[in-house]
Amino acid sequence: MRSLPRIGATGELEFVVEQKHVIDFATGGMPAVLSTPILIGQLERTARELLAPLLDDDARTVGAEIELRHFAPTPLGQRVTCTARVIAGR
Repeated sequence: MRSLPRIGATGELEFVVEQKHVIDFATGGMPAVLSTPILIGQLERTARELLAPLLDDDARTVGAEIELRHFAPTPLGQRVTCTARVIAGR
């Protein structure tokens, strides 16, 4: 690692929910909404991009723990902002 991340450092990733991001079981009147696995993948990407400039060329980040609460479904066409924040160091 080139340097340790600064506590409080943040990164953001925005995307618009497209068909490729929604649940694949939206039938019988259930709306097509952002799937949880896709959301988690985007959150991991956000964290990876935040930390990438600090890593050696051959290093990568991996997720270790996630706590997630959905407050409302996110339908097709809506914009989502994922935010990663460094909350602790080694």
